[in-house]
This record gives sequence, structure tokens and C-alpha cells, in this order.
Amino acid sequence: MNLWLKRLSRISAWALLACVVLLVFSGWGITHAGIIYNITFGLVDKGTANTIHNATVLPLAFFFLLHVLINIKFFFSGRRPVVAWVTNGILITIGGLLLVLVIYMEYFYR
Repeated sequence: MNLWLKRLSRISAWALLACVVLLVFSGWGITHAGIIYNITFGLVDKGTANTIHNATVLPLAFFFLLHVLINIKFFFSGRRPVVAWVTNGILITIGGLLLVLVIYMEYFYR
């Protein structure tokens, strides 16, 4: 199980990096629309950059939570199975609540 969690942590780290690059790139597309428009040969204008920027928030939060919570699990869970079960339950609960909070803030709170 730990091998799969380590692989999932690595995959989430790369996905997190991709989301951050997209977020930064689209942010520049919003603030420096002319430069990004010319670099992308007219594919990304200010409106498209804004759409990409808004669509990147939820995957960024998901992969961030996944990556951080898996690594916190590895840090806190020792060799004792009781500690591992308690840690897993707490981290899954915290992760789920934080993800629900991000979804609420992104789509329902205006």
C-alpha cells in the first residue's frame, strides 16, 4: 500500500507542478495579454486566459491536498497500526472537508 501511496504522491506532485505552471501562464495572460497573445500565436487572449485561470483552481487545490496529506500520513504514521488508522481517518476527514470548502468557495460563494 505504501508503494502505491508514494507513486500517487509523486504523480500528484507532477500534476501540481503542471497546474501551477498553467496558473502562472494564464495569470500572465490576464495581466499581460498582448505578450501572451503573441507568444501563443493568437490562441490565448485575455478571455481565454481568464477561463483557464478559473478552471485551474479546483485541480490545483485537489492535487495540493492529495500531495500534502499523503506526505503528512507518511510523516506521522509509524510502525503501530493503531496510529496509522487514526492518522488515516483524521487526514481523510480533514482533506475531504478542505476540498468541500474549496468547492463551495469556488462555485457557490459570491
